[in-house]
Amino acid sequence: MSSKTILFLGAENFHAYIWKSGALSPPQRFADSADGKERFAAFLQANPHPAYLLTDLIEEDFRHETLPHLRGGDRAEQIRRKFEQFYRNTPFRQASLLLRQKEGRRDDEMLFSALTNPALISPWLNIMLAQSIPLVGIYSVPNISAPLAWNSPSAHLLLLSWEKHAGLRQTYFDARLLRFSRLTPIVAGRPFSEQVATEAVRTQQYLKSLSLIPVGQALDVLVVCHADDRRELEAKLIDNPDMRYTYLDIREAGQRIKSRADYGGSDATPLLLHLLATKPQRSNYAAAAHTHFFDLLRIRRSLLWLSAVVAVSSLLWGIANIWEGRSLNEDNEALKAQAGRLAQQAQQITAGFPNTLAAASDMKTAVLLARKLENYSPPPQKILEGLGKSMDAFPRLHLNKLSWQASAAAEPAPQNGAAASYPAQVILLDGELTGFSASDYRNVLDYLERFQKSLAQHGYGVTVLALPLDISPGGSIAASADETTNPARFSLKLAWRPAP
Repeated sequence: MSSKTILFLGAENFHAYIWKSGALSPPQRFADSADGKERFAAFLQANPHPAYLLTDLIEEDFRHETLPHLRGGDRAEQIRRKFEQFYRNTPFRQASLLLRQKEGRRDDEMLFSALTNPALISPWLNIMLAQSIPLVGIYSVPNISAPLAWNSPSAHLLLLSWEKHAGLRQTYFDARLLRFSRLTPIVAGRPFSEQVATEAVRTQQYLKSLSLIPVGQALDVLVVCHADDRRELEAKLIDNPDMRYTYLDIREAGQRIKSRADYGGSDATPLLLHLLATKPQRSNYAAAAHTHFFDLLRIRRSLLWLSAVVAVSSLLWGIANIWEGRSLNEDNEALKAQAGRLAQQAQQITAGFPNTLAAASDMKTAVLLARKLENYSPPPQKILEGLGKSMDAFPRLHLNKLSWQASAAAEPAPQNGAAASYPAQVILLDGELTGFSASDYRNVLDYLERFQKSLAQHGYGVTVLALPLDISPGGSIAASADETTNPARFSLKLAWRPAP
């Protein structure tokens, strides 16, 4: 796992840590003096790792604004104007979209924040830029402490933590969204629980004055502390209709995020530094000029990764080509051997039949004769294919006798447009109809007529030789219908010609 440089800047303290293999090194403190800055520059030369700067300063301002929902360049210009209006004198500023309203114009609720005293940050930042240190970002404790409040079910939560080198930090979350934060110094000699109780009440009154807490809604205060301090806090902090107190054991929180620090007290600094090293937030106060060297580092890593991918792909492609070439060579040798065997067999056949070679004109004549014979006498399956399909479609037809012969005589032309110049195949079909009553002669004739139409659609010319009923002018339909003992027999003559 690659190393990281973690920097912590408080009101009067500047510390540096090396984070490696999931653990923080002991801190190195650098005074705000010429000697301290020289020592910091030497530290960076010895540890040119990607750096994360965490700030916990009183000079951090938060403003909540509702803006029209815009996109692209219009949105960027809108945010720029707000920055110029609120934070003209500092480059360390950011705008976060909290949510988009669901009614009306569906405006954006934005949170603008900034580190309003750049003189506290710029000297250290200039040293890092001079050393070409890849700065990942400039973060603040309120921004990175959100994961500590994720498990709380409260919609209005005040997260309270103590940083030894900064003070008492109070961050307000509305539906898990950061809305406000303030830092107050700890007074030496005054009980910790008393200062927590006093500052929590002040923050609750301030939030009510800003209408951030709905009327009648209690504020839940989550205190990050050590088990030893919790007993004193529970005795001092009493729940009331306006405020309810809960506690987050700092050791349990450290175990949850897999921190290896030794939490001997309520100082949350190691906990926050581990959060920064493992779960840095996307939003931070660094501008593009501050993260220039980190952007170059990311581009360099991307190019190295891409080069590695190309190299591996080229290697695999080369191996595949070599394997394919060997396979083709083997196939080529097999084909050569097969060609040699075939040539040898051809020579043997030619030697056994020396006079079987025919002229090209004779072979052409033979082919033409074979084609004429094929047109004159097609195979039976081709002649009977359409008849079989029609028989399948009319299951009440029972075939008694079938015969056919080639005939050059004129036959009724089939309805599929086949040319009459080709020899016709004459099919004689004798059959009977089953499943009809003796008096149902109309359906018998209709069924047989539909069968004839189906034959015509399949390319047959149909001539009726005999019907189940005598419908001739001299015949008697009634007399034929009364002959219940005889089956409904019929005879058809079919003419089929192959297509030219």
